[in-house]
Amino acid sequence: MTDNGYRALVRRPAGPDGCSLVDVAVLDTPALEPGDLLLAPLVAGICGTDWQILRGDRPDDSPVLGHEGIARVVVGSKAFAPGDIVTVNPTHPTDPGFLLGHNVAGLWAERTRIPASVVNAGLVVSVPSSAANDVLIGALAEPLASAIYGLEIAMAVFEDTPRSLVVWGDGIVGQLAAAVWRQAMPETEQLIVGRNRDSHNCIAADDPDLPSRLAALRGPVSAVLATPRSATVTALTTLDSHIDHALTVDVHGGLDSGPVSLRSGEVDVAAVRAANCGGLSSVPVAKTLQRAGAGPLRLFGHRGVSNAHLRAAIGALTENAATFASLLTQVTDLEGAAELINGVLQSGNRCHDGRRVLKAAIRLEGAAA
Repeated sequence: MTDNGYRALVRRPAGPDGCSLVDVAVLDTPALEPGDLLLAPLVAGICGTDWQILRGDRPDDSPVLGHEGIARVVVGSKAFAPGDIVTVNPTHPTDPGFLLGHNVAGLWAERTRIPASVVNAGLVVSVPSSAANDVLIGALAEPLASAIYGLEIAMAVFEDTPRSLVVWGDGIVGQLAAAVWRQAMPETEQLIVGRNRDSHNCIAADDPDLPSRLAALRGPVSAVLATPRSATVTALTTLDSHIDHALTVDVHGGLDSGPVSLRSGEVDVAAVRAANCGGLSSVPVAKTLQRAGAGPLRLFGHRGVSNAHLRAAIGALTENAATFASLLTQVTDLEGAAELINGVLQSGNRCHDGRRVLKAAIRLEGAAA
């Protein structure tokens, strides 16, 4: 904090390459309406979706990103007192006008305003005070909650326990998904499609052996598409083309709306993905597609998570910190985060100081003010 406002990572206008670099800038403390909360973020995560926004792959226009983190309440309301430690469920299940760090200012800042409508909707979640500076919880609770939500839906919609699981993408969401599935179904064989080729169960998306590896999987098969927006359709159509067993696919990664050509015909997969939002439905929605000469394809996806998913993730990170510690690859402050983000965007290489940026967390110095 300064005498005149608070510091934040603020996006510059997009350059010729479409990328938005960031600067540490001082912003005026936001004016509050009755019932609003003013938060002091303590830890904030840098998410794969944030990278997509910064690269210009998504149209989100918030000048301050950040939808994952832990914060301290500075100005409270009836439900929350100053000093309370909270996290914010970033996706409003019924109001598209609130998507934290996407279309409203996010947590990459020393202060963040949360509107009363969001507080009243129950999207501000109490966190144990012992977790106030826990970088694992701050950076990983929301993506882990999303992986838990995906597994929950899968277990509700598949008819038989899968003998094989394909996780397409070995970024943070892919690795968290692999971990929660491994814990829930240790007998299910996993194949990871990604960059890491150090294990027999990992293969690159452009490996010529991938089609035969997919065809040889024992069925039934489930899959999690932990893909960037640009790769989701290719991943889905590849699985659909080469796996004849009954196949259940969690379309975790985003994609543009419109028809996708599958063996069963054209399907608006983005609409299927959006049918589950924030854990609202007690009966998860999936679409079953019959495929000639092959087992059925069951498609589902989800947006956001419920508060229960967030609490489950916080509990898992608290109880099993050692399991997840290696996934947090960088911890830095605001200035260091600007250097990391701009370096990755300018180089086009997801590395910083010689280490892959799998998941980074920002500690906010101003949060103690």
